[in-house]
Amino acid sequence: MLFLISGAAAAEEVVVPVSTLKPAVPMTKPVLTPTGGKLILSDSPESPKTEGAYYRDNVSGQFRVFWHHQNMTGSPLNISVAVTNTSDQSVMLFTEGQGVGVDYYPDVAGQAALDDYMKTHASQKLAATLKPGETYELSAETPDTYTASGIVQLHAVNQRGNTDASVTVTTLGYVHPPEHPEQVPILPGDVHVRGTFPHFDRTGTLTYNTSAGNSLIRISSAPSGKWSDSMPGEYENGYNAVDGTTVVNSGNYGVMYNLSVEVNNESDAQKLISVYNSPSGGAGHYVIGWGGDILQSGFLNYTQAWKFTEFKVNKKGKTVVANLSLTGGAAGPQTLFFTNNDFLGGEAGGQH
Repeated sequence: MLFLISGAAAAEEVVVPVSTLKPAVPMTKPVLTPTGGKLILSDSPESPKTEGAYYRDNVSGQFRVFWHHQNMTGSPLNISVAVTNTSDQSVMLFTEGQGVGVDYYPDVAGQAALDDYMKTHASQKLAATLKPGETYELSAETPDTYTASGIVQLHAVNQRGNTDASVTVTTLGYVHPPEHPEQVPILPGDVHVRGTFPHFDRTGTLTYNTSAGNSLIRISSAPSGKWSDSMPGEYENGYNAVDGTTVVNSGNYGVMYNLSVEVNNESDAQKLISVYNSPSGGAGHYVIGWGGDILQSGFLNYTQAWKFTEFKVNKKGKTVVANLSLTGGAAGPQTLFFTNNDFLGGEAGGQH
């Protein structure tokens, strides 16, 4: 049995059939604003069968790297992100949150990585001062058939710290550390995506009106096609630096959604609000930041909904900050369901 922490007390995880939350009215889609630096996505080849590099690009200033690779080489493999100073001046490299998960189950690895990243995202630390040609590396020893999933945000500046600097980022797998990771040949890709995208965050305001009853919104829905229910501004095209093609990050893996959630109580009665997360696109393990707490789900499939928070609101309503992203190995979209009932007293968990 999973337990999650919300406020000062531990509460048993509540999972209900998603059918009990329907019918639900679609909420008005917020217009999302892309913010932050570039996102490097490394998910191809997702299951490498030999040593080599997976992706490489040159970036400057603030950037985030998301990687997700399953070791299928037949022996242990170090799956790594290498940041090399390929300029002729020293570079200071700061971390602004990082998480790496290694597990037999890809979605468990992804959940561990995102949870650690969100817990460390608020702090900036000097990771290294790189002289020309030097490399900073974040590596995880990954047993055969296991998956390494990771997310790290970095900021490269010149040695004085007042100007953004350029670096070369390489994701790769090796048995023995290469002397020059920035020169390791890149393996052929597969059907999955690798590429560089303009922004690593999305911001917006989500509004729930209690008069609507049960309501839903889909996050990380497909960007196009039959099953698309994406929000305005949610997706941006990227480029594959290996072959120059245009790519789309379906699910926005590595992208953080930073949402201001406004709950408008249109009744004179105090209301008890419950919010659920359902992986309507498949299954996985998920992470949600809500009102300053970081919450993890157990395994969920598309028939289930996880009640991750419950709180009361008065006539004035309430605004809560939510942070979420699709974990590596899990399927999207994440569908949030909002419900409300008259508050009849007692304790409400997760009151933020």
